[in-house]
Amino acid sequence: MTERKEPGETLTRRKLLATMGAAGAAAVLYGTVAGAVNGRELSVEQSVYGNPGGSGLPLRARGAFRPQVLIAQEWDILEHTAADGIKTGYRWAGQRPHTTAADNPAADGGIGNTAWVPVYQVGLAGALEQISGVSLVGGARPVWRVTDSALWPSDPTAALRSVLEAAAVSGGTVLLPAGVHSFTASGGNLDLPPNVTVCGEGVGVTNLQWNGNGYLFRYWRNATVWSGAVGTSHAIADLSINGGGNANASGVEISDTYGFKLRNVSMYGFTAGDGLVLHNRNFWVEGTTLENVSISNCKRQIVFKRQPGTANMPSYGYTTFRNVSLNVRDGQIGILVGDDAYNEAKHEVYNAILEVNIWNSGNSRGIAFGKNGTISDSWGNFRCETPPEGQMYTGTFVHVQYPETSGFSNFDGPIRTSHLSGAENWTNTWRDLRYLKLRDIGEPKPGVQSSAQWFRVCRIGGDRSLFSGRVRMVTDYGKASYRSASAEFAFGTRGKEAGGIKPVFTVDGDGFNGTSDVYAKFVLCADAQGQHWLYFRRPRYTNYCIFEYTYDLYPQGTFEYWDKVDSPETNAALTKVWDSLSSPSQASYIGDELVFTGQRAIATVNGGSTNYQVAHQLGVVPEWYTATALSADANAVGISSVTADASNITIAFKAATPAGTGNIKIAVEWGRKQFNNRFRPA
Repeated sequence: MTERKEPGETLTRRKLLATMGAAGAAAVLYGTVAGAVNGRELSVEQSVYGNPGGSGLPLRARGAFRPQVLIAQEWDILEHTAADGIKTGYRWAGQRPHTTAADNPAADGGIGNTAWVPVYQVGLAGALEQISGVSLVGGARPVWRVTDSALWPSDPTAALRSVLEAAAVSGGTVLLPAGVHSFTASGGNLDLPPNVTVCGEGVGVTNLQWNGNGYLFRYWRNATVWSGAVGTSHAIADLSINGGGNANASGVEISDTYGFKLRNVSMYGFTAGDGLVLHNRNFWVEGTTLENVSISNCKRQIVFKRQPGTANMPSYGYTTFRNVSLNVRDGQIGILVGDDAYNEAKHEVYNAILEVNIWNSGNSRGIAFGKNGTISDSWGNFRCETPPEGQMYTGTFVHVQYPETSGFSNFDGPIRTSHLSGAENWTNTWRDLRYLKLRDIGEPKPGVQSSAQWFRVCRIGGDRSLFSGRVRMVTDYGKASYRSASAEFAFGTRGKEAGGIKPVFTVDGDGFNGTSDVYAKFVLCADAQGQHWLYFRRPRYTNYCIFEYTYDLYPQGTFEYWDKVDSPETNAALTKVWDSLSSPSQASYIGDELVFTGQRAIATVNGGSTNYQVAHQLGVVPEWYTATALSADANAVGISSVTADASNITIAFKAATPAGTGNIKIAVEWGRKQFNNRFRPA
């Protein structure tokens, strides 16, 4: 131990005793106990630190008096501090080897010539005060060495369990030594008490092997008592846990507790089981912290789940993951939130800080959600990359099978993938800003997409539901804005008015105007159950395609999907009810004094007639309307007039158009106007 004597000067125990001289040191250390010095004067170094290789009585300090210490030699010394602060060193004079069973010599065989013999006393606080006027500040919790147990060489599980039971009384750190230690042969399933940290000597230095049934370590509480009460310090730190192929094996389970910490830990190779499991039995799991943790090559690296038949206790709150790395291999899952195999109770990670790097390979899943699993009201970042060995990525980074009840909700932070082939299976970058979301469905690396891609964006909910925002695209064409566009949209149902769904759709640019796959397109389809689904075609040759959007989640029932699909226009199970190229839409334009609200449609009809009609569904005569000839046959004749009544827009050509099938195309717009008070002149 060390104490401050003067600013900038450290007073060590060796320095203190050296300033006192050999006689003074012996007096402080040995006091007046008869026979302690054995009739001779020792050097200061021999007196304090012992001299196992020399003659006389050597001393080897073994730390504080505590249970489960193996005394094998005469010079092994344990120190006991009395209530008055005097520390006395004792050696065991009885039959050896002897394993302590109490935390003081009087209760462990007694004090006497055939039991514990006092060999010195230290009043270090008084000595410091006499010499320099300094005083001791604070204290230290005990360190429990598992190697002190006589059971350690033959039964490491029994040795560790007995030391944990002893440490549970006063807390402290249980130290596991360097080396490879197998718990499989002698059992496992070690329940860890509160106020106790299980600590090794470093990752890859202390290695624990476990391939048995169930957990190696578990923190939990029973029906009435916290295993990890609020504010306690319980942790696993500075070690590695290696698993095997046992389907029932897991490294660490955290259950019904608060404040557990996993620091500087590596878990590897639970190829049929789980690395870390956080689950509820009867109570919440909260305040868990993972820091500098690596979990690799497990069937499921981290699992949030509930035990079968337990009460519905949604929790996992205030979780913190800092510098967590998951190496997810073929067929494995990085983080699983909610396990359908157990039950359909809610599994929620909330108010969390999650900073996770996920290395994916093969047919793996980075983050997967069960039916009722959610990460909500949280922030941080998820980053997904291919493993260092560069295996091809064919899996899914984020897997949400039930978006109505699971997935991310109000997550403030990026989810990024990089250098992944096929990463568009879910998303490339995503940021949920509580109410406003950003999503990029462009390429995950510099370059362009050589073919168009369809995405099922969302399911539109019931009455008064809304999915709205803006989409912006960037292509590799050299001309500015050529086949690029910014489109504002709003999709939803607004009661039972004529026309059903009438999207708002306003385009700036020409990226939605063509029929080929080098143009973007929205399509709205209905399924056999009458639910409406929004699809989007990302154009060919697109560098980036960014959505900025929001939607009403409750109670109307709009849910986003963003999964890559085949064209909905070739799906016989779907009925197209609207598309952005040829269907009518609503729009708003704000001028200096007027707000124009209107709709637009592109009519494709057969040639051979002079007059054509387009239904506007307003129920009254529109206040403004226009028509433009688009096809070559329509332009060859030209429009002579456009009129309207309460039902239709009538387009009259100068003469009969050329006969043909679908050879006449007309763009028609109509709407109403009203005075805009915001811009009204004073």
